[in-house]
Amino acid sequence: MKYLLGLFFVFISLGSWAQSNEELATYYYQNQEYEKALLYLEDIYKQKPNDTYFQFYLISLKNLERYEEAQDLVEKHLKKNRGRLELEVELGQLMSLNGKPEKAQAHYDKAIEEAGVARHQVINLANAFIQDNLLKEAKRTYDQGRKNATDGYPYSYELASLYGAMGDDARMIDEYMELIGYNQGYVQTVQNNLSRVFDFSSDDARVEMLKSNLLKKVQSQAEKPVYYEMLIWLFTQRKEFNAAFIQAKAMDKRQMEDGRRLIALASLCSNNEAFDVAAKCYAYVVTDKGPGTRYYETSKALELVSAKKALTLSILPDTEAVRALEQRFSATIAELGRDPEAARLLREQAELNMRYLHDGEKAILLLDSAISSPGITSEFEAQCKLDMGDDLVAEGFVWDAFLYYSQVEKDFKQDILGAEAKFRTARIYYYMGDFDWAQGQLDVLKASTSKLISNDAMDLSLLITDNYSLDTIPRPMQLFAKADLLTFQNRLDEASITLDSLSAEFPIHPLEDEILYQRAEIAKKRGDFEGAAKLLKDIVDLYFDDILADNALMDLAELEERVFQNPEKAMEYYKKLFTDYTASLYAAEARKRFRFLRGDRQDEEPVAPKEIRPIEN
Repeated sequence: MKYLLGLFFVFISLGSWAQSNEELATYYYQNQEYEKALLYLEDIYKQKPNDTYFQFYLISLKNLERYEEAQDLVEKHLKKNRGRLELEVELGQLMSLNGKPEKAQAHYDKAIEEAGVARHQVINLANAFIQDNLLKEAKRTYDQGRKNATDGYPYSYELASLYGAMGDDARMIDEYMELIGYNQGYVQTVQNNLSRVFDFSSDDARVEMLKSNLLKKVQSQAEKPVYYEMLIWLFTQRKEFNAAFIQAKAMDKRQMEDGRRLIALASLCSNNEAFDVAAKCYAYVVTDKGPGTRYYETSKALELVSAKKALTLSILPDTEAVRALEQRFSATIAELGRDPEAARLLREQAELNMRYLHDGEKAILLLDSAISSPGITSEFEAQCKLDMGDDLVAEGFVWDAFLYYSQVEKDFKQDILGAEAKFRTARIYYYMGDFDWAQGQLDVLKASTSKLISNDAMDLSLLITDNYSLDTIPRPMQLFAKADLLTFQNRLDEASITLDSLSAEFPIHPLEDEILYQRAEIAKKRGDFEGAAKLLKDIVDLYFDDILADNALMDLAELEERVFQNPEKAMEYYKKLFTDYTASLYAAEARKRFRFLRGDRQDEEPVAPKEIRPIEN
């Protein structure tokens, strides 16, 4: 028993000693103290000749320029690991470092010759060459693999990456084109890789090289639609949307498709504000495909939505143009009948009437028809009810609006729609002067929805907190809320008179910047954009550290972009917003608009028709 116990403690001691040596070797190796690491690594490698300690041992010897010992080590490891061709590469590298280039090349040649037909072995060997910056040998490896491949695998992806590393852009493009010709499933991968290395927004010569290559492919291999797809993608990256339309239309006809590709392109064009090309895409599907075809109704509907988006980019669009578009909505809705596509158009038409034609009565009737349409989703119905509530508030039926908001809040308690409804209910109480109740609802929203709470909800909460909670006199906020409601109802003269009364009764009050901002809103609704810009600049200059400074900057930028047609000045304001007001709720949108005006492509990808859910927008 004593003998067995003794052996047990000996084994424990040896194990502890071995573990301690391994820890010391690793510590010295990681701290690049290679001399000290070698004191332990030789014995450890003899006990555990695995790849980890082999690499520690080898790298330590190489860093100390003990190449002969390193060569002996690799040769021993190779004997234990036959078929590991990357070890031949390592031997070659050591020969080269030791001033024996001919012997080094012999090892490289041997490795390439023995690579065989197994794809994983070819790729592993090429990666070993690439790791040692032996790019020509890596290319030879892939060429040999391509030549010997029994499954036809072309190694085009690997070669394209290699040519990219070598700076040979022409061959890189050739290999990528060969790859998608071999298997079109690689299209997205190729597009992603090209997007990372090419600058499509500038005069990058490589982009022209890609374009030339693709044009040749569509002519010489017209039977492969993947090259048309790549050419269309290239044109969209370059924002050459008309050229993309021509190619998409040609491909649709050649492949006898159903127009789906054109609708996807139209979506991308609309996202990039190329509304004229979007209209061409939709018109092609409607006219060339005709009624009864798969995407006819979808194209009719989405063309109107895109036209509305184009028209309402203007802060105050031409009334006659709005009326003409509104009539087109009526005609298309009558053609489509009572279906979900028509329901979506009813909602869009209601917004035209309420916001731009100030015909609240017709807007309410349209929304009521949309809500009662068959086949709509509960989400779409809720969106229409929120719109209905807003329209009723604008028409003066405040408590009727409250009922619609309450229905949505009840049906979507844990959803963003429910949060929107709760905010709009709080806004009603704000308009009515019950600020404590309104703030209580807004506090609940902030606690439960965090990022889901809308910018308007956050703004209203800050307005009440900064200008009412610390004020012992409620009348200033009551007057301001009344003016805010009158502005929302488009009763602009009454709103201005109310603001005049507020300024006269309380000439020095924390609401001064809010009053300026409200006057700017009234000026914009009247079409006095110069006056609005002056008021907004006063806020930026005089109240730069107050809560409305970022709002004013955003509005100024939009005026410069959409009204004054001064993109450079707009970019200046957008940039100031997202750099000086990084915590602003508008910072992300300002950065997006800045990039758009700079010429960057928008991030939205084309939406395939089968994924379009118009009534859930």
